[in-house]
Amino acid sequence: MGTEINWFEIYVLDLDRAEAFYKKIFNASFFEMIDYPCEARGITLNETPESMEGALVKHPSRRPSHEHGTILFFEVDDVDAKREQIKSLGGDDYGDLVTIDIAGAGRLTLIYMTDPEGNIVELQKWHGDSDA
Repeated sequence: MGTEINWFEIYVLDLDRAEAFYKKIFNASFFEMIDYPCEARGITLNETPESMEGALVKHPSRRPSHEHGTILFFEVDDVDAKREQIKSLGGDDYGDLVTIDIAGAGRLTLIYMTDPEGNIVELQKWHGDSDA
C-alpha cells in the first residue's frame, strides 16, 4: 500500500460557523467526536469510496491561518458560482482568478480564497477539450 492522507484538521474559532460553511459550500457531512482532546466536530468530504475524514478543531493554542496553515484544494464544476457562495458566507478572495496551461496535464482555472475562519482553500476546475 502506498502512502495516503487519512486525516486532516482545520483549525477554527467558531465551530458552528465553520460547519455551516463547509456543509453549504462543499456538501460536507459531520459526525460527533467522542473523547477528542479538545472541542471538535468530525467532517467527511466527498462521500464516495474516496472520501476523506478529518475534523474542525477549536484548539486552545492552534489558530486558523492563511499564513501558516494547510491549504485544501477542491475541484468544483463552476469556480465562479462556488466563489460567490464562499463570499456570501463570509469568505473572500485571497488571490486572483487565473486560468493556466499546465504542460502534460491540461488547462486549469483556479483561485485561492479564505474560509470565514481565515484558512485558505483553493477552488479549481480542470477543463476538458469541450469546456476550455
